[in-house]
Amino acid sequence: MSQVDIQNGFSSVEVLLLELKQLQSKSDSIYPKGVFPSQRYHSFLPYKREDDNLFFTASVIHILQGMNVQYSPSEKVLVDEMMAEAKSSYCLFQNKDGLDTYNFWQTKPSRHFPNGKFMHRFKHFQIPDDVDDTALVFLTENASKERVGLLREKLKKHANLAYKRAFNPLEKYRDLKCYSTFFGEKMYIEFDICVLSNLMRVILPHFKDELNEYDRDTLTFITECVLNDEHTSLPFYSAPNYPTTELILYHVSRLIPLLPLEYKTKIEAKIKADIQSQLKHSSGMTKVMLENAALKLNLEIDSTEVASSEVLNDDSFFFFHAGMITAFEIGVAQKLANHPFFHLRYTSKALNRALLIENMVLKRGLI
Repeated sequence: MSQVDIQNGFSSVEVLLLELKQLQSKSDSIYPKGVFPSQRYHSFLPYKREDDNLFFTASVIHILQGMNVQYSPSEKVLVDEMMAEAKSSYCLFQNKDGLDTYNFWQTKPSRHFPNGKFMHRFKHFQIPDDVDDTALVFLTENASKERVGLLREKLKKHANLAYKRAFNPLEKYRDLKCYSTFFGEKMYIEFDICVLSNLMRVILPHFKDELNEYDRDTLTFITECVLNDEHTSLPFYSAPNYPTTELILYHVSRLIPLLPLEYKTKIEAKIKADIQSQLKHSSGMTKVMLENAALKLNLEIDSTEVASSEVLNDDSFFFFHAGMITAFEIGVAQKLANHPFFHLRYTSKALNRALLIENMVLKRGLI
């Protein structure tokens, strides 16, 4: 904690929460009220755009919400204020017909690829509602069993083999009745271990003892990817939207405590070992994220407080990406799909601060 922080009576966490609150939009020409800014960019081309999406707003709130009982009273006031404003923006991203699913971008009207010069002009580039954003909304709203049950029935209709067979996951998983990333029968079937980890954290608290074949096949995909080391050797094909081993470990670490024993015993020790291994050569925001994963699983780490200025200025870190040719069902496209040239990456100062806040609060338990 800096001397300035001490003089002002703020904790380091509170300082970051105040910075985060400043980032949250009060409503302007780009970002609706309550939305946290993010940007999409290309690693090689001079392309960077402001991107008003639901994903980063719901992700920030979900991270903050996960430590609700560990905040000081003054910190909790700030978190509650941000949560209320963020949730008031969710309706902008809800299904265009009012159904209980959510889109990455605003839906009424569609604001796909916002602030761009080309793709936003064409309906062809609109994307359907997706499981990841829907799961994040359900998690942050503590969705009831009845609401989750209705979502679960809808998910079956868009799962693998419901109307088509997956082509893009690893071939040995293509006959699993696994939940897919997207809603919409015109969309391809996609398996993503991180998306599915978020989704199963919605389902398991209510249906852990009532698993259906879709739940089981989804958990099979997650556990087999880990057991077969595909999350380290083939991260793009295990998680096309979160294509790094570190991102996969962070997402699966949040699922581990909820897993039924038959799945948990298969992968818990391996996930812990992989996190510890990756931590040895990580730095910046990636190290912060992996430390958070380790702490959530009660692993011992170096509890030294990180320099916030160093990690928040880590330009190499991204939390999400979009594959531009993932959807094409031809062999050459699938071979090229994992190349960074065909990816748009997403970054957010707000998300980075949320991860750092999570890190600082989790480390309080080590003192």
